[in-house]
Amino acid sequence: MADVHPVSAKTMQGASLMLLRMAVSYPILLLGEVWLARLLEPQDFGIVAMAGFVTVTLATVLEVGLVAALIQRPEPPTRAEFQTFFSLQLLAISVLVLGLFLGAPRLLGWLDLDSSLRWILLALLPCPWISGLGAMSCVRLDRSLRYGVFARMDVLRVLTYVGVAVPMALWGWGLWSLVIAIVASTVVRSAVAFQAAPWPVGIRLRFSGMGKTLRFGVLFQASTLTSLFRDYIPVLLAGPRFGTQAVGYLNWAKNMTFYSSQAVTQAVSRVTFPSVSRIQQDPHAVRQMAQTTFKYVNLLTFPGILIFTALIPEFVQVVFTSKWAPAVPAFYFYAIRMLGSNISTLYIAVLNGLGRVEISLRILAWWTVLDWGLALALCSWFGFTGVAMAYAIGVIPIAVWLVLQLNKLVKVDFLRSFVLPLAVSGAAATAVWLAKGISQPSWLSLSGWVVGGLGLYVLLLLAIEGQSLLGDVRVFLTTLARREDRNYDSQNEQAGL
Repeated sequence: MADVHPVSAKTMQGASLMLLRMAVSYPILLLGEVWLARLLEPQDFGIVAMAGFVTVTLATVLEVGLVAALIQRPEPPTRAEFQTFFSLQLLAISVLVLGLFLGAPRLLGWLDLDSSLRWILLALLPCPWISGLGAMSCVRLDRSLRYGVFARMDVLRVLTYVGVAVPMALWGWGLWSLVIAIVASTVVRSAVAFQAAPWPVGIRLRFSGMGKTLRFGVLFQASTLTSLFRDYIPVLLAGPRFGTQAVGYLNWAKNMTFYSSQAVTQAVSRVTFPSVSRIQQDPHAVRQMAQTTFKYVNLLTFPGILIFTALIPEFVQVVFTSKWAPAVPAFYFYAIRMLGSNISTLYIAVLNGLGRVEISLRILAWWTVLDWGLALALCSWFGFTGVAMAYAIGVIPIAVWLVLQLNKLVKVDFLRSFVLPLAVSGAAATAVWLAKGISQPSWLSLSGWVVGGLGLYVLLLLAIEGQSLLGDVRVFLTTLARREDRNYDSQNEQAGL
C-alpha cells in the first residue's frame, strides 16, 4: 500500500469514522425527529427555525471564515494567531448578539411574529459564545486530521439533543423543548472539542504577517454568507409571506431529504476540505482523492434519497401523520436539490482546499441570486412550494458550472462517479414505486420495500461494477488496517502553540 498517500489514508480512516458516527447518531436523530413531528405542530418547528436563523446560524457563519483560514494554510497557527482570531470572532459575535437583541422588536415586526419570540431569541443568544470557545479547538483537530474526535462530538451532540427534546415535548413544553435542546447540545459539543484539543485562551489583536490568512478568511466568510442567505429563503421569504406553518413544512421537507442523502455528503466534505488542504501541492493525490470521494458518496446516498422519494406519501401516512401531507410536493423538489448538492458540496470543498476561494465565491454568489430570483417568481404562482421548486431548478446550472470549473484543475470521471450511481439508483427506486401498490401502507410493508429496493440496487451495482468495487473495498480495508501516520502533522501543530 505504498502508493496510498498518508493524508489519503487518514482521510479514508476519517471518512469511515464519520460514516460510523452517522450509523450511530442519525437513526437516533431521525427517530427523534419523527417523535417530535408527531408531538409538536409544524408552526413550532417554523418558529424555532426562524429564531435559530437570527442567532445560532448567523453567529456560526461569523466563525466559519476565520476557522477555515487557519485550517487551509500550510503552516500551523501560532499562539498569537489563535488568540487574535478568537478575539476577532468574539468581537463580531458580541456585536451581532447585542444588535439582534436590541433590534428584536423591529425584526419581529418585519417577520410578522409575536413579541414573545424575543424570549426565544434571548434563550438562544448564549449559543454563539459557547460555540466560539470550541471553534479554535476544532482548528487544531482539523489540521491534525483527528476525525475520531469529531465523530464523538457529533454522536454526543445528537444524544443530548434528542435526550432533552423528546422528554420535554412529552412533558408538554412545546417549542421550548427544541430551544433548550439546542442550547444543551451546543454546550456538549464545545466541551468535548475543548477537552480533546485545549488551546491557550486569551484576548489579543496582532495582525502582523497575517494578511494572506485574513484575506482567505474574509473571502471564505463571504462565500458562507451567500450560502446562508440562499439556504434560508424559507425563513426570509416564505416566513413573512406565508407564515410559520409554511416554514415548518419547508423545514421538514429539507430535513427529511437531508437525513437520507446530504448528511453523508456533508460528513465526507467535512473530511475533504482539510485533507485536500494538506495535499494541495500534489495534483495526483488531489485528483485521486476527489475521484474516489465523489464516486462513493454518490453510491452511498443516491439509493437512499430516491427510494425514500418513491415511498414518501406512504411514509407520511404511516410514520409522520397526515398533518405533514402539504409538505410532500416540497419534498420531491428538495430531493432533486439534494442530488445536485452532492456535486456542489464536494466540489466546493475541493476548490476551497486548493485555495481557489475566489472561484467558489463567484459561483456561490450567482447561485444565491439565481435561487432568490426563481423563488420570488415561483412563490407568486405556487405558494410556499415555490421555494422548493426554485431550489430544484437552481442547482442544475450551478452543478454544471462547478463540474466544468473543477475539471480545469482536477479531472474527474463524471460518468462513472455520478451518472452510473444515479442510473442504478433510479432503476431500483422505479421498481419500488411501480410495485408498492400491491400492499397496504404499514410499518412492515414500508420496511420491506426499503430493504427490497436497497437489495435490488446492490445486485444491479454488483452486476455492473462488481470487480471494480471489490478491488476498491480491498484497498479501503487494507488502508484502514494501517496504524502508521496516526500522529500526522500533530507535532507541527503542537509546535505552533
